[in-house]
Amino acid sequence: MRMLMKALGLLILSIALMTVKTAAAPGGGAEALEKLKSLVGHWETDKTNMNRATLDLEMTSGGTAVLEKFHMIDDGKPVEMITLYYLDGEDVKLTHYCMAGNQPTMRGTYAPDSRTLKFELVSISNLKNADAGHMHHATYTFLDNDHFKTTWTFRKDQKDAFTEDVIYVRVK
Repeated sequence: MRMLMKALGLLILSIALMTVKTAAAPGGGAEALEKLKSLVGHWETDKTNMNRATLDLEMTSGGTAVLEKFHMIDDGKPVEMITLYYLDGEDVKLTHYCMAGNQPTMRGTYAPDSRTLKFELVSISNLKNADAGHMHHATYTFLDNDHFKTTWTFRKDQKDAFTEDVIYVRVK
């Protein structure tokens, strides 16, 4: 019985230590949000992009979030979307308010060596059904202080339908 109690005690201690280590492990979220904050300003698509678009990024909520406003004209009609970037504990997240009428929330993982921030879907509101179209992945590559690349993946019928690769150039 005493041996069983010792083993049980060691098991509980091991689990507790793993939980503490996991909770204390850096998620890279704070560093990723700082990279996003460095993008505050006005951006336009580079000359290789067929569709001209602009992004305006600004700090909001006392510096705890970055608000991105996307704007372009498609077939003579304005297309506007908003994405909000913020910390949730140790994680950087985004919520994208899409013209598809839904709002995907994604968790980001930042890789400083490759200067990439990859977002994966964690939840979505207002999705009509499992086959409805929505943004599912996003990757930001920080090229230099005045250029960054985004790749957004749209999923429909439960598979990736297309990606949008865009390079943005800082205007101011």
